[in-house]
Amino acid sequence: MSAEPVVPLAAPDRHARRRAETRERLLAAARKLFVELGYHATRPQDIAREADVAAGTFYTHFTDKREAFLAFVAQAGDELMQRIGTRSAPVGFKDRLTLSLTALLEYDDENPGVLGTAFTDPAMIDRESEPIQGMREGLAQSLAHGLERGIGEGHLRSDFDPGLIAHGIVGLIHQALVYGGAASIDRENLIDQVTRFCELALVPVGEITRPDGQRTQIRSGATASHSREDPS
Repeated sequence: MSAEPVVPLAAPDRHARRRAETRERLLAAARKLFVELGYHATRPQDIAREADVAAGTFYTHFTDKREAFLAFVAQAGDELMQRIGTRSAPVGFKDRLTLSLTALLEYDDENPGVLGTAFTDPAMIDRESEPIQGMREGLAQSLAHGLERGIGEGHLRSDFDPGLIAHGIVGLIHQALVYGGAASIDRENLIDQVTRFCELALVPVGEITRPDGQRTQIRSGATASHSREDPS
């Protein structure tokens, strides 16, 4: 009985591996230049040169600069969500938001400029093309799912639109971080103020923690609260 022919898989495997490695080099180069120069000042040939490949090689992996930028945003978003997801998930809304903000700031420390670039308003990339999803949109969608889950479990108020509020919170966090950095606000204080603000707005009747450590009774939608120690 004759032996069956051996199918040569090594060459295709090597080709696919080399192609994947080249794309990774191009994406790393694009990431570096987008952060250093900005989207509009970065050209495809600059990315190819930074990656040490021929200019035409860029177009075998990306249709245009816009597609390379979207790949960079998706990569940064995946890294950030993975960072958040590796933390143990606490029960309370404020604790979960604190965990997410802490992970976001740690990621920003380790990857200077990446979040600021990835948060670029998609409308500033190409106003004439079809809408694209930026990092803010991705984070807002993730947060909206969390808000919906909290509402369903009875931990959050149900009289608001999760999608609308999620986008508002992401905008609040972004601007708070920008202002906090410019004003040199202590990171722990910044996180505490943002998370307590959101907690007061979204958590129904219950207790929150004040900056002095005291537990305070709150009523959903009320403008006043009273301390547990306050007999009135």
